[in-house]
Amino acid sequence: MSNTLNLLETNDFPTAGISTDFITLIDSRTKELVNFVKIASGPTVDGVMYLTENVHNYVYERVYNGVINPEWFGPGKTDAELQAAINKAKNNDTILIRDEYRCSHQIIINNKSLTFLGQNYINGNDEGGNANSSIYFVDFADTSADSCIRANQNINFKNLVVTGSNIAGKVGIKVTTGAVALDSVTVQSFETGIEVTQGYYNKFVNSAIVYCPVCLILNNCYNTNATSLSISAGYQKNDANTKGIILNDGSNLNLFGGSVEGFSESGIELSASRVSCFGTYFEGVYDEENNNTCIKVQNNSSRVTAVGCHVYLTSTHANIFIDVPSDVSSAHVYSKNNYFEYEKVNDWYTSVYRFSATDFSNYNIDISGDNYKNDIVNTGSSYISITSALLKKGNGIINIVYPSGHPLAGVNLSNLNTVSPYQYNDPIGTQNGMITTFANAGYPGDDGAHIQSSIGYVPYTAVYENGSWEKIPKL
Repeated sequence: MSNTLNLLETNDFPTAGISTDFITLIDSRTKELVNFVKIASGPTVDGVMYLTENVHNYVYERVYNGVINPEWFGPGKTDAELQAAINKAKNNDTILIRDEYRCSHQIIINNKSLTFLGQNYINGNDEGGNANSSIYFVDFADTSADSCIRANQNINFKNLVVTGSNIAGKVGIKVTTGAVALDSVTVQSFETGIEVTQGYYNKFVNSAIVYCPVCLILNNCYNTNATSLSISAGYQKNDANTKGIILNDGSNLNLFGGSVEGFSESGIELSASRVSCFGTYFEGVYDEENNNTCIKVQNNSSRVTAVGCHVYLTSTHANIFIDVPSDVSSAHVYSKNNYFEYEKVNDWYTSVYRFSATDFSNYNIDISGDNYKNDIVNTGSSYISITSALLKKGNGIINIVYPSGHPLAGVNLSNLNTVSPYQYNDPIGTQNGMITTFANAGYPGDDGAHIQSSIGYVPYTAVYENGSWEKIPKL
């Protein structure tokens, strides 16, 4: 016993002569006041959660009100103390993290939902020199483990940093059949920051997943919501083949604000999944070997909603906002009022919306309200990349309202009825929205629109609007 209150400390047990139903002790390590209640014998006496009196063998249970401090289990602040606290915890308990826990082994949470709460020292027992609340994986010894923290039920983190040391092949937090909630948390420096499978109602609030080649993977996770979530891919700037978020197998993610940065391949990648971005900031880093896409649709049955986003499509950053490759036969894109940063660089091309399909029958595209300046995007670039010959009336739902400054500003191209390039005569059945290319080869009748700019083989593209053809200037 060594305290000014002259109370027994937990390591003073067993002590003879105590038989009351309720006792107050001081925890020997943390110097906290702690209550114990007498219970029927049965639980294993461990000297922390259960104590025993050495004459009558009365068993006392610690009253902890759902908050467990790993410091009770040893002075090391390692994975040993942390795992011991987890093993003793009951479902929905909170594990208190004060200072830095240096972990060299996998942390496992089985069959219980827990909250990990960071709390810096705030009482008179603080001796100074304490680190911020964090779980740090360093000198990781479990080479066969695929993750540093593994759980199979809901797991929550609050006011905490979970950091790795660029451990190859490891997921920082991996949860199966459970959801992850982050509140004011940073997860960083793992090969994959967080991976969740069949975890429903994930929540990310005022948090960051950074310095990871892949930051977040969701597999079959619906109704995931993120508010002010910062994503920054790659261990360092200009890392190759980095991705921000990967959504697989019917996952659904709603991003409210926040940012997706640092990616050199794709910011958000969808496979049969859905993403909605409202006011999200995108800024990638250029990879010379790959197109760098903010949102990429990998296969069918995916949906993209992007409203009011701010996107860098400038040199050394991303060059495509939404990309749907040619092997995707069905896609749904709703994109409104986004702001794009452009840059005039000779060797840089931009395709804001890139749809490479040869059949748009199962496409639903609705785009309008973005900013655009025709003289900023270079030759070979385009606001929306759809070859006119690929669009046929009634095949799919195409609704494009070009923004101010674009050659087609004010023209609503909807369910386009196009004819093959190098049309020689005025097409039959002209109607608003029809777009085609006239050969204009210098022969009689090969300029059906009668708006040639010069004689000779100078083809041009025109759109039929309000009863007449209007030439579309080349970008």
